Amino acid sequence: MDPKANPIHEQGERNIFCPYYSNCLDYAVKRSWQSWNCSQCPNKLVQSIPECEYGVDDTGLNYDLPPNVERGIAKGLFD
Repeated sequence: MDPKANPIHEQGERNIFCPYYSNCLDYAVKRSWQSWNCSQCPNKLVQSIPECEYGVDDTGLNYDLPPNVERGIAKGLFD
């Protein structure tokens, strides 16, 4: 774990945008912590910049519906 990171073994708020978050999560998992927080970490307010932009292109989305739902749609039950 990065020496700049400092997870605390108690329930509280976490900064999921911190560049060290995954390291702290691994640290907590290895110690079987049920909860942890960033309250004592000097990086608790640091936010990393996303590596890429996320978007949705619905042209390739396909969904498989269970047969009972497909029949219900065909019968107009879900209008």
